Amino acid sequence: MKELDLLKKHWNETKDFPKVSTAEIEKMIHKKSSSIVMWILFISILEFLCLNLVSYFFLDDDGINVNVSVNRPESNSSFAFMIENIDYISGTISLFFIVLFYFNYRKIHVASSTKMLMKQIIKTRKTVNYYIYTNIVMILICFIIATVNIFQSNENQQFSTENYIIAISVLSIVCLLFLGVVWLYYKLVYGILIKRLMKNHKELEKIDLE
Repeated sequence: MKELDLLKKHWNETKDFPKVSTAEIEKMIHKKSSSIVMWILFISILEFLCLNLVSYFFLDDDGINVNVSVNRPESNSSFAFMIENIDYISGTISLFFIVLFYFNYRKIHVASSTKMLMKQIIKTRKTVNYYIYTNIVMILICFIIATVNIFQSNENQQFSTENYIIAISVLSIVCLLFLGVVWLYYKLVYGILIKRLMKNHKELEKIDLE
């Protein structure tokens, strides 16, 4: 944003720096906003490819996750379904949001007015938030199903109430730490981009009021 700040500082001054029209500043904001959304799209595609690559290395020749058996009689059916379909579910969700990010990019890229550009910026922010929350919920659901399966697969063993409490506490801490890392990643990567995008939105609001 250095170029934009420099233009604003010298906007319409009569010194050596040339005058800059509102249209020129708006054009620069438009270009930067489009670039930011393009980066959001690129990162989401990169995440999709990386996650599928990781999944590939954790699959055996039969397409079943290594070290996980879903055919055991004692296995929970929900857990078995999750193991067999988690890649398809997460992949479908990721592709859905990638398509949304692409449409957001296209709409911002061709926005023909300040109000339209502002509207698309807000829409992009909402889409990113939905993307983050959906992934967090997916991780939480997988954790809950996996935890239930662990206890059900060991239901014949004599565990005291105290041992159950300890086990649940440890698993909850692990889950919270993992979710914290994921949340931090999303806030650092997407948060920075959205912050820049909303800064552009504020500049457009100022222009729209003048």
